Amino acid sequence: MADRSGGRGVIVGLVLAGGRSSRMGEDKALMRFGGRTLLERSVEVLQSAGAERVAISGTRTGGIPDRWPGAGPVGGIASAADALPDGEWLVIPVDMPRLHERVLRPLLSAATPAAVSWQGHPLPMRLTMNAATREALAGVMALSGRERSVFALQERLGAARLPLDGIDTRCLLNCNTPEEWNEANA
Repeated sequence: MADRSGGRGVIVGLVLAGGRSSRMGEDKALMRFGGRTLLERSVEVLQSAGAERVAISGTRTGGIPDRWPGAGPVGGIASAADALPDGEWLVIPVDMPRLHERVLRPLLSAATPAAVSWQGHPLPMRLTMNAATREALAGVMALSGRERSVFALQERLGAARLPLDGIDTRCLLNCNTPEEWNEANA
């Protein structure tokens, strides 16, 4: 496989799929979009963007169990940090049915030392997992409630935000409710 990491080495993809899907009323990872489950689609998108290894957070078969159930996406990232190697990570939620590799590739090519995401969207993001990031994660996990978030992690890391110029923001639509799912399928 060609190195699409921009000289960064192996890219690890992480699909955040550990939530309860309570607002949706069914397991979002198993919902079908374009003939595939959102989980299958997420893995394929990460691989197309250059991830050579893809991991899944959550309790499903082969997944990385959440050490902090109910802690949201940042809890999934912190749990994965204990199981995955340091390096460049592409982190995506399972509930973005329109996400594609053209949205992820600019995150990989951005020259930033710790984290980068799209303006106004904490996920997807590229995250450089290393000792400093693990320390920032530990600090965020010590917070409570809404203070414990991906945004808080990005703030601690001084994340860069890419402008949305030329990006179809429908590709960044999270589907947490049946109404949002219907909108994504329109």
